[in-house]
Amino acid sequence: MHDTTNNMAERRRHPRTQLKMTLPCLRLDPDGGDVIDSLQTVDISKSGIGAYCDRPYYPGQRILLNLPISKTRGRRSIYASVVRCKPDQDGYHIGLQFEASSAASSAAVPSSSQMAA
Repeated sequence: MHDTTNNMAERRRHPRTQLKMTLPCLRLDPDGGDVIDSLQTVDISKSGIGAYCDRPYYPGQRILLNLPISKTRGRRSIYASVVRCKPDQDGYHIGLQFEASSAASSAAVPSSSQMAA
């Protein structure tokens, strides 16, 4: 949908893999209660996910993601924080960073081959 500029690619710590899927999540909001939502993912890396959503998120908001690991290994819950949310013609484009405390290691984040399995 959108091109990543060379400038953005230079700032990335980990390479991104294109990932198109609907991802269930839980928006953790201490003021308004938790809200079940879903994201349309764009890409994933060892450190986070890029996605589209219908509603705005605020920077720093915590999200509980339910990521598929593989067809045989099921799903894994991983916490992430919103690092950006920009309005877009398709809704909102958000950037999520995995929280270190949720074990977002290379074992927790599926590779493109694991997702296809």
